[in-house]
Amino acid sequence: MLSCLALSRPLRRKSSDLSQLRFRALFSSIADNATKLPPPANDDIDFQSLPWNLNLPDQHYYLHLMTTPMEGWTNLHYDPSTDGGILTSKRSGGTLNSLHYYSQNPLRLTPATTSLNYGTTIWEGLACRRSPTSDKALVFRPQKNYARFVQGAHAMCLPPPSYELFMRGLQLVLQNNIHLLPPSPEIDPNTGVPLGGAKLYVRPMLMGSGQQLGLHSSPQVSLVYFVSPTGSYFQGKAMGGLKLHLERRRSRAARGGLGSVKCCGNYAVTMKPLLDAKKLGFDDNLYLELDTYRQSSLNEAILQELSAANIFLVLKTGEIVTPSLKRGTILPGVTRDSVLELAKAFKDELLPIVAKSVGVSSSDIKISVSERDVRVRDFLDAVEVFITGTAAEIVPVQSIATSPTPKDELDSVEEESLAVTFPHGQSLPGGPVTTKLLEMLREVMAEKRACNVTKYWLCDVYESPEVFRRGGTK
Repeated sequence: MLSCLALSRPLRRKSSDLSQLRFRALFSSIADNATKLPPPANDDIDFQSLPWNLNLPDQHYYLHLMTTPMEGWTNLHYDPSTDGGILTSKRSGGTLNSLHYYSQNPLRLTPATTSLNYGTTIWEGLACRRSPTSDKALVFRPQKNYARFVQGAHAMCLPPPSYELFMRGLQLVLQNNIHLLPPSPEIDPNTGVPLGGAKLYVRPMLMGSGQQLGLHSSPQVSLVYFVSPTGSYFQGKAMGGLKLHLERRRSRAARGGLGSVKCCGNYAVTMKPLLDAKKLGFDDNLYLELDTYRQSSLNEAILQELSAANIFLVLKTGEIVTPSLKRGTILPGVTRDSVLELAKAFKDELLPIVAKSVGVSSSDIKISVSERDVRVRDFLDAVEVFITGTAAEIVPVQSIATSPTPKDELDSVEEESLAVTFPHGQSLPGGPVTTKLLEMLREVMAEKRACNVTKYWLCDVYESPEVFRRGGTK
C-alpha cells in the first residue's frame, strides 16, 4: 500500500495560472448549475495515475466555519429556510467568505490548540464520482456519514452541526472544487459494469481549534471541509488479493473506548503495527478483541477489523457475515452497511453466485446475511474473504496468517500460529461473491442498479440544497 505521508503532484500550475483556475472553477460551478451537470474533466490531469493521497493541493479550496461550544451552530452559520448565513455569504468578488485557497491560506493553529494536544478531532470520508449514465456529480450516502459524524462529535465533546449545515457545506465544497472531479469510469464491454476509477474524495472535519492547556472541551470549534482527487486505497499493490496479518499482541480498540468513533486516535494507534506488518510482507493487520484471546485458544478469539476497513467472510454454509457492531469496538463503515443491504435486497440474485463459490448446486444451499461475533475459527470454513471501505470499495483477501512472536515478548507458553489461504482471493477482483457484490455496488453508484433500499443513496451535487440533502436522482 502506498504511503499516506508523501504528497503527490502529478500536475503543477504556475502561480500566474492560479487566478485563471480559480475563475474557471467558480464560473463552471455557476454556469453548469443551470444544467445540473459538472464541467468536463480536466484533460491536463492524469486522474488514473493518482494514488490514494493528498493530490494537487495547490489547486484545492477548503471551507472553514468556527463557533464556540456555548453558541453551537445556529442559523447565523446557516439558515436552510433562506440558504443564508456565514456559510453562503460572499465577498465582493463573488467567492464565498468561508472558502479558502488551500496552499495560500492554511488553517492558523497555535501550539496550544486543543485538537493538537488532546486529539479532539473527528472526520468523515466521502466520495464524489461522475456518473457514466447521466454525467452527474454524485455523492454516495452522505446521510450515513452525517449520523456517524454526530456520534463522533458527542464523543469528543464538540457541538455537532445540523444536518442541513453539514450537507450544504459538503455541496458547496464540491461545487467549488468541481474542476478536480475525475472523468466517469470506463464500462466493461463484456458485462456492462462500471470499472473502478478515480474519485473526488471529501473529508469533513470537526475539531477543537481553541487554545488551552487544561483538559477541557475546546473553547473554539472549527468545521472544515477539504478535498483531493484520488485513486484506489490499495492501488499499486500486487495483482492478487490482500495478505493480512492477524495481530495477536496489540489492540486497536477496547470495549468502552473509541473504536466506533471516526476520530484521529482511532487511526494513530494502528500506524506502528501497520508499518511492522508491512516489513513482514503483509498488506495490513486484522485486529482481535484481545479480551477474548487466550493462549492455546486462538480459534475462539473474536475478530474486529483492519486498520481502516471492515471485513466480510463467505462461509461454506452460504452465510455472508461480518463482525457485529454491538461491542462498540468497530467503526460502522458506510460501505460495510451498503454491502449488507445489497446482499439482503438481492439475495435471490446472489444464490447461484454463492453456490458457485462453495461448489454446490443452488438447490443445495441457502443464503443468510448476518452481523455477529466472528471468530478466528470461522476462517477455516470460509471460501471467500473480502474487506470494505470508502477508499478501497471491496477488495479480496488471499491469505491470513500470524507472525512469529518476538523473542523479547515470549511468555512461558508459545503462542499459537495460524495460516489460511483462500483460493478465490489469489487474483483480482476476487471470488464469485466478492466480484458480484463489487459489481452491484458500482452499478448503484453509476445509476445502473436501484431498488427501494437504494432510493436515496445518491446525492446530486448540482441539485437544489433541499433535493441534495434528501438524496435520490431522477
